Amino acid sequence: MLCDLSASLYHPRMSSTSFSYFQSEDRLLVVVQPGDHKLWLTRRLTCSIVDDIARLFASQVPGDGIPGAGNEDERIALEHRMAMNEEDLDGRDQHHRPLQFSDSAPARPGDSDILLCTGLDAQLGRDYASLSFVCGDKTLNLRQSRPGFHRFLRTLLLCADKAEWQLPAVPAWLTQSLLGELLANLPPLDENDEQDLP
Repeated sequence: MLCDLSASLYHPRMSSTSFSYFQSEDRLLVVVQPGDHKLWLTRRLTCSIVDDIARLFASQVPGDGIPGAGNEDERIALEHRMAMNEEDLDGRDQHHRPLQFSDSAPARPGDSDILLCTGLDAQLGRDYASLSFVCGDKTLNLRQSRPGFHRFLRTLLLCADKAEWQLPAVPAWLTQSLLGELLANLPPLDENDEQDLP
């Protein structure tokens, strides 16, 4: 089973991150551009990201103490929907690519090109998320805006689901359906158009 998902992540220099599942390894291949950084991400570390790190990320959601802003669960769910709807984009970003999904993955690179991620470190704030992948004596750092990290988490979870990992304890806001909002934004059918059908 192969899975390839890509998300555009926002930090000082434009980057993209792709996840590909390789069943023979039972791992996700993570490729970060620019720089062509490649690492293997295990099921255990993926679970840690979408559970522990996602919960810490949610605890930093802005709006605490603002009347009418809702509780933490409501605020993080709203922030997630806005990020997934790309409401943070201002239209000036010509390089932005939306989340992409494919059932085919790239050819597996040689083992010498891929580092095994053995640990994670995260720094989370009200306007950013920084995730460090520890690979032996090397560390790959990704610093992203909060919306970018929402898209990163959702894409990682989609690939883990496609791999049928059935990760436990995923926060509800990360698994909420976005289909209802998408369908609600579709224009209504014009009843007069039905008369034009053959």
